[in-house]
Amino acid sequence: MEQIRAVVQFNDNKTAGKAGQRDGAVFTGVCASVRGQEPPAQGFQYGGQVNILDEHSLRLLYCQNSSKPHLIMCQKFHFDVLSTRECGQEIPILLNHLFGKRRDGFLIHLRVRRECHLMFLLDTLVIQVRSMLQSEGLHLYQGALRFRKLLEDDEGNSLQVERAFDDLHGLMLWLLNQYRMRAQLSTGPGHEALEVEYMVSSEDRRLRFRVRLSILLVAMEELSVDSLRGLHGYFHDEEIEPAVPSTELIDFMMHVTKRSRGQSLYMPVMFHVVATNSQVDAQNAQLLSLAHLVSRQNGTQSGSQSSPCSFAHLNHLESQQQEIQDRFRLVHASLMQYIQKAEQLKGYRQRFDDQLAQYEELLKQTANTEFGHFLQASHANLHHINNLVDKNN
Repeated sequence: MEQIRAVVQFNDNKTAGKAGQRDGAVFTGVCASVRGQEPPAQGFQYGGQVNILDEHSLRLLYCQNSSKPHLIMCQKFHFDVLSTRECGQEIPILLNHLFGKRRDGFLIHLRVRRECHLMFLLDTLVIQVRSMLQSEGLHLYQGALRFRKLLEDDEGNSLQVERAFDDLHGLMLWLLNQYRMRAQLSTGPGHEALEVEYMVSSEDRRLRFRVRLSILLVAMEELSVDSLRGLHGYFHDEEIEPAVPSTELIDFMMHVTKRSRGQSLYMPVMFHVVATNSQVDAQNAQLLSLAHLVSRQNGTQSGSQSSPCSFAHLNHLESQQQEIQDRFRLVHASLMQYIQKAEQLKGYRQRFDDQLAQYEELLKQTANTEFGHFLQASHANLHHINNLVDKNN
């Protein structure tokens, strides 16, 4: 059975001129509750205003009908985690399940816009994995990576690649070079899926095992209607029929889930929600609705089950996370310097090759000239003199 966690990372951008506006001031009128059911997606077509209640819940005020702006709907959303910090403790907890409890993981990362996730992947798959392996006394002796683009229609290029690596440095180089290139070349609506298999060992404990971390990077703006319905169906929305059309996105999710049958799959679902002065647009409101659905399904599976980590362990993870973030900033700066120097060296090498080619061409041109013959005769005379000196000695 999957252990699902709905994690909302809420980023509220404050703009000048509206900082003094109170939460909820934009909306006036009657607040009507939705009777225990998820509102249809079109109910958020005008966005809404968010009021954070605590670290697990918020309230969304929204209007369903533009012809009746005085009729305001109100819905309370609940999540496993609601945070204004980037990632927080979720990645260390996920990696603790992988290498501490030897459980496969499935990380789903949703946001409205498509972007290059290079730094997120470097932090998750390399930097924090290295820290976790060191803390657990483990050694990575082999790994494998599978990357593919999940298309939403027949347009675009369906990129797929498989790569083996012997250490985390090899994985880092693939992300810096190949992933960045593929993210830039990617065209057509779609999403990114990665499956990373770590094979680790411990000589002290005579231990050897492998774990797999699957990552799905979803852009809400590129979701097709079928994929959106499939997401609701995957998380068991009662208002969606069980038979939903198959898409590459949903097929990948089902593949990861079915492959883990027989063992518990740790599955954090991270929603990046962006607001401006507490106002969210329609797509970010849909993200909140989907996160509420995921959290509700998680509650159906495990009740009020809390994280299995103790408070002491969480505090330890928090201090480790802060240290990792500081090191990550240093590594990020070093990587940027490395890339810049590599580009400079590439330019220097090209200029050197050009000058060497010009020098070789100049030698060829002077070889058959009078000056060239004079140089050859001088070289022969010098060689003859050296021979005479050697004989006399």
